Amino acid sequence: MSEKLLDEYEKEKNYGAVIELIDEMILKNPQNASSLLFRKAEALIELKEYKKAISTLEVYIKDCSAKEKLKSYVLIATCYSSLDDDEKTEEYLEKIIELDPENDLVLKQLSYRAYINHEFKKCCKYIKRLIALEKADIEDYTNLIFCCIELDMIDDALKYAEKVISIDPTNLDVFATLTILYEELDDEKKLNEVCERIINLKDDGTLQIMLLKAQASLELGKKDEAFAIVDKAIKLNPYDPFPYMMKGMLLNKLEMFDEANECFSEAFSLNPEILLAMERLSN
Repeated sequence: MSEKLLDEYEKEKNYGAVIELIDEMILKNPQNASSLLFRKAEALIELKEYKKAISTLEVYIKDCSAKEKLKSYVLIATCYSSLDDDEKTEEYLEKIIELDPENDLVLKQLSYRAYINHEFKKCCKYIKRLIALEKADIEDYTNLIFCCIELDMIDDALKYAEKVISIDPTNLDVFATLTILYEELDDEKKLNEVCERIINLKDDGTLQIMLLKAQASLELGKKDEAFAIVDKAIKLNPYDPFPYMMKGMLLNKLEMFDEANECFSEAFSLNPEILLAMERLSN
């Protein structure tokens, strides 16, 4: 009778009654406590009683199967996440991976948390495990590239960037990253190869591809084409600061500093925050 009533309360989402009934059932039959504690924790979570849910689950996991322990760790991690306790959330996500090493969803969570917290070595570790499981997507590879750059693992960054391009031949962000890396490495041959690939990309009319093509054209010595593209971008986007920024950068490369500064001034007038962002980057 109690089980049936419990099912009804859960169906009605009457979680206060669920908890009260479970407590009564445990008092009457303590030997059944283990089978009821998980349901009590679920009800507590629905009521946003996260700390109580954690305490309940900590008791439950002492005497349950590995499968049930895994489910409990998921709930505990969810509770700690709701409490904004990143350290404990990660601790229980790690416990999930210990029991289920191929859980790609949790590996993605861990890699993303590491990435946004600038824990680049840890992020690399998780994403490489996703790659080994063949579960890594473009975003994972892109994050891995930037982690490798931050860790000064340039060869690895290049390897993964080329991998992304092989998967997604139109990934503009990675093309832009490759140009920066090869330029810093002073690898003119590779830089030119990337620039040729950029120029041959289909022009979908977006500002990003126009600016990237302008930059690539200048790298290949096609000055007229570069400025024709960037001037077109300015004409199509007169109130966007980025075409002016790009034109300024192109002029800087040609050591036409006065003209470049005029473009930068125009960009800053359209969006003063760009100047602040550049100052933060330079610092």
